[in-house]
Amino acid sequence: MHIKQLTAYIETAEQKSADVTAFIKAVQKYECITELTPEIMHELIEKIVVHAPDKSSGHRTQEIEIHYRFNVAVATTVADSMKYDKKRKAA
Repeated sequence: MHIKQLTAYIETAEQKSADVTAFIKAVQKYECITELTPEIMHELIEKIVVHAPDKSSGHRTQEIEIHYRFNVAVATTVADSMKYDKKRKAA
């Protein structure tokens, strides 16, 4: 590797480390929350992406991504209408 490449790699690693440290400090403030407030969400979450629903399986599913601040993590889940449909009668 050349010096430029190594320098860029080190700078990227240092930035990631600083981002993780900043995120941990923010999370520690909310260690024992009982309610998710808009202030907490704005401090911890960069954006939430809700994808278009998919009905190809016969029921509605929808992918949801939560992008945390400081480029620390992305959580992905799929909401499935079969699990969350309140109109469905219990068998």
